[in-house]
Amino acid sequence: MPESIGLTFDMVLVLSILLFAILLSLSNVLRVDVVAVLVLVVLGITRLLPPEALFSGFSSEAVMSLIAVMIISAGLEKSGIAIRIARWILKLGRDRSMKISVVLMFASGVLSGFMRSLGTVALLLPVVTRITIRTGIPKSRLLMPIAICSVLGGTLSMIGSSPLIMLNSLLQNSDQYVGSIAPFHFFSVFPIGLFLLLLGMGYLFFFGKRLLPKEPSQTFSSGTTKTHFLKTYGKGGDIFELKVTKNCDLIGLNLKEVEEKLDPSSSILAIISGKEAHFPPLRKLVIEADAWIAIMGLREVIADFAELHGLKVQPRLNVFSEMLHPIKAGLCEAVVPPSSQLIGQELRELHMKRTHQVHVLAVYRGQTVYQGEELNKLVVRSGDTLGMFCRWEAFADFHKDPDFVVVTTSYPREELRPRKVMYALSFFVIAILLIVWGHYPVGVGLLLGAAGMIASGVLTIDEAYSSVSWKTIFLVAGLIPLGLVMQSTHTTDWLTQHTPLLRGDLPEWMIQIGLAMLATLFGFFISNVGATIVLVPVALDLAINVGADPRLYALIVAIASSNTFLMPTHQVNALIAGPGGYRTLDFLKVGSGMTILYWIVMLLTINFIFR
Repeated sequence: MPESIGLTFDMVLVLSILLFAILLSLSNVLRVDVVAVLVLVVLGITRLLPPEALFSGFSSEAVMSLIAVMIISAGLEKSGIAIRIARWILKLGRDRSMKISVVLMFASGVLSGFMRSLGTVALLLPVVTRITIRTGIPKSRLLMPIAICSVLGGTLSMIGSSPLIMLNSLLQNSDQYVGSIAPFHFFSVFPIGLFLLLLGMGYLFFFGKRLLPKEPSQTFSSGTTKTHFLKTYGKGGDIFELKVTKNCDLIGLNLKEVEEKLDPSSSILAIISGKEAHFPPLRKLVIEADAWIAIMGLREVIADFAELHGLKVQPRLNVFSEMLHPIKAGLCEAVVPPSSQLIGQELRELHMKRTHQVHVLAVYRGQTVYQGEELNKLVVRSGDTLGMFCRWEAFADFHKDPDFVVVTTSYPREELRPRKVMYALSFFVIAILLIVWGHYPVGVGLLLGAAGMIASGVLTIDEAYSSVSWKTIFLVAGLIPLGLVMQSTHTTDWLTQHTPLLRGDLPEWMIQIGLAMLATLFGFFISNVGATIVLVPVALDLAINVGADPRLYALIVAIASSNTFLMPTHQVNALIAGPGGYRTLDFLKVGSGMTILYWIVMLLTINFIFR
């Protein structure tokens, strides 16, 4: 047993600062990044660290690596990879709930091995939305498995999670206290992550049906609301997909003739004939057999129209699911200002469908609504409000037209750059290759990938800056000095000797369990990043005291700190809680079993591989 360490004034001060940080984080009075900055300030005022070490967190490789990973993740998302992933998953899953869930879980785990878990889930959220619309599978059945597997997959590589990104930097900073420690290589943790991912997928596959909520999740909406549109213009309702059967009496008619047969409250939004999609469709378009028509209107009205004319209403959107999804298109409004050069012209002369790719459904003037054939004869006046349906991509361009003042401002404006997908993938692969086979530091490889994303136009520099979670950066940079001062004041030694589950006279397996539980507990209180920074020094001292491998104990902390499945407070859980309609009870039901299995498999695999 090492000589007992007495409690000094500096130790009391450090422990007080640590307790202060935990209590503030738990109280939610201040955000965790603000708490971290306050910790930094207090350390400076108390002179527990010299000035040159106080701000060392901002210049650490861990912080630069985190910034680079966030930019790379944003670049992969901006290039439109989410759309490609959705198509690939649907093709593999073949509309079967369990197969789609398994493919999603596997994709989430693998992606998280190279991206941050938060970035992976953010990338897959629109994928899940598309799959939900296409198959009818509730989001509540898909999002939590994705979130859990993204955390598990974060242990596949040393850049998959924030704690692992920081681990080598923390080990390097500990040289002066515990001696030289060999860093972990890029795929050192891969076997551990693989076992954890497969375990999580198996757990969710066999028990997910019983544990996950069955209620359908809320649907996403954007743009002008359907209720407002129906009340103002007499147009609106849901969107229905209709198949033109061979017995349909609309075959051979053009769109203008078909619209004359429609109820005034309904509107034809798009038509797919053969392999050609028409959105918005021109009025001279002729209806052909086996074509698909997307109509917006009231369910009863559309059902009567379909029965009358030999159309078959589909149970849900299928061929139009991507084209007419609220993320891609929706209802919108614009007003003609007094300065418009279009005043005095007939609306039909503006060719809104051809020129602007917008479908004018109705015009509101004073207390009068004009629609259908009335629109063709309508002369544009100042103050006319146009009720439209269009793609958001086209609406963003329409927004710039000085002849209209756009009323609808709340709509998705995400500009994807599918032409840049090869640049995004290339720089991502180059960054990984430099780290794995080029033996460059993780920070250098990742920064090259991030710089490549910007230089090649995948991201603008402003988009790169906005993609960085500065909350996380300040959290890490503010807490790194706390870890350093815990080492320099021997507070870690004192904690090791006075924590019941970390006593040196206990069996080593009990000590490891206690360390893993402590890291998980701290992960809830001060985030997995804060837990890693604070507890890695404790783990190193503890390992030396019991004669164990310091790398093994440090790795237990870095991986166990991400075992945060029980509460919706973790960033990934918080991201899916709203879209999935999850309650705290849902996280407890699913997360309790996962938490225990995580500890068991992690400790078994770490000891098997690193001993």
